Amino acid sequence: MHMPIRQDWTQGDADAHLNVMRRARRADLAGLACSYDWEAHPGPVLGWIMAQRRIDLSTALAVFLRGGPERFNYFPKRDVPAEHRPAVRLLDNICLRINSGFYLPGKPAAAADLPRLENWLAAQKADRAEGCGGRWVLDEAILAAVMGARCEQAQAAKAPPDAELGAQRSHMTGGRMSGGGWRGIYAMLAPVLRLRNGEKG
Repeated sequence: MHMPIRQDWTQGDADAHLNVMRRARRADLAGLACSYDWEAHPGPVLGWIMAQRRIDLSTALAVFLRGGPERFNYFPKRDVPAEHRPAVRLLDNICLRINSGFYLPGKPAAAADLPRLENWLAAQKADRAEGCGGRWVLDEAILAAVMGARCEQAQAAKAPPDAELGAQRSHMTGGRMSGGGWRGIYAMLAPVLRLRNGEKG
């Protein structure tokens, strides 16, 4: 039985990592994408692999989640710290490809990813009810192909009570605020963040 290759992404530069991806067997590519360290060289390495049509939808969702999109979903674009902008642009590209149908459905979404995806969709639904939204809005109709009935139930469910919604958003962001709470705080902090990033005005 073929065993997927393992890689220590703390070793080597971006070119070395990219060579590993390009030489990988088709059967190994999804696993390598999901295991890649977003603290290494995500822009050139995952940027290449996520542009490959052999990557399926469930893998794309797993890689998207591993990029920690909750951290910056409610940041104004100009206030994303410079060191995180390449990763955020990569998340932009993955989200656009997901919503355009670029990644074809294959295997069902991994069980470990389903609760996080459900929380994400719950927050999206609440944002829509408030007339707002985060940076990355995933197309529920696309996700239904790999989430099955769990996605359909999330779409059909009534809006949760305020207390439950707060708990869902807190869980989605690892205990941090999101949505309107984040937007208000970022509006106050924006001038400070721009000064930190060396911007004027």
